[in-house]
Amino acid sequence: MLSPEEWDLLKDLKPILRTFSEATELLKGSSYCTISIMTPILIGIKKKFTPNNINYDINFQNEELAFDEATDNNDDNELEQLSQQTTTRKFNLKVPINTRNLLAKIKSAFYILMDYYWKDLTKPDTLLPNLLDPRIKDLSVITPSDFNDTKDLLREKYNNMELEIGSIQHQQNFTFQLATIQSSKSLAGLKKKRGKNLTILTGLKKLLLRAHNEIVEYLQMEQIDFESDPFIWWYEHQEKFPILSYLAKKYLSVYACSTASERLFSNAGNLLTAKRTRINPKLFKRLIFLKRNAKHLDSIHKAYDS
Repeated sequence: MLSPEEWDLLKDLKPILRTFSEATELLKGSSYCTISIMTPILIGIKKKFTPNNINYDINFQNEELAFDEATDNNDDNELEQLSQQTTTRKFNLKVPINTRNLLAKIKSAFYILMDYYWKDLTKPDTLLPNLLDPRIKDLSVITPSDFNDTKDLLREKYNNMELEIGSIQHQQNFTFQLATIQSSKSLAGLKKKRGKNLTILTGLKKLLLRAHNEIVEYLQMEQIDFESDPFIWWYEHQEKFPILSYLAKKYLSVYACSTASERLFSNAGNLLTAKRTRINPKLFKRLIFLKRNAKHLDSIHKAYDS
């Protein structure tokens, strides 16, 4: 039976654990963008649990016993023998826990774990998806220096993609340029023969305008509402930001956690059972496709007028 002090500790732990519960609920989704909100969530949690002084140590070399504390079981020889055969520690639940400063110790443990697995959350590679999310592109949770480093990385990615697209377009247009070179020479010869420019075609000439800087224009725009869908926003602005929209789709389409993949394997396991081992692979793929995309369809059957 829990002591009054242990009940008080559980009450104090509830708001702490609620933070991780809310983070898990947000990041496990598969129908909306999650990778860009992961970093702000982790930064917020680390700030919330940053201790004044860390007086707690975790042995990361032994994952099974990292948080275990050995207890004496001298009164029970059977438990002693069992503990020698396994690596699992045994706890005496009848002895009340010393709750003094335990809450601070738990907070320190949370912070140490967060800092161990997510040491530096302000690296440009980590923040790039955030910058491409029109909901949180201002990156108010980081310093101006980190923001500028992330912008520099985005410019580098942008320039590389621009060169790649330009190279592809050059190859595609090469044949067309060879086919039109003769007509251009003919038009130039006609102008030379007449001794003056053909003014009737002046209105058809296109001015060579300097390509606008997508990054500058994008960052100058206001953030959209957090409840909005960034994928829909980029779809509506892909003509205005062709290269940035491509980069956004590339980076924002990544899931923050493996929940979506685990759901897929679970669906596959429910379908491919021991009694269905001879199912046709094509049929299996189609059934999985329908299972995962049924929410986008009103019905797989044709509607008949009664």
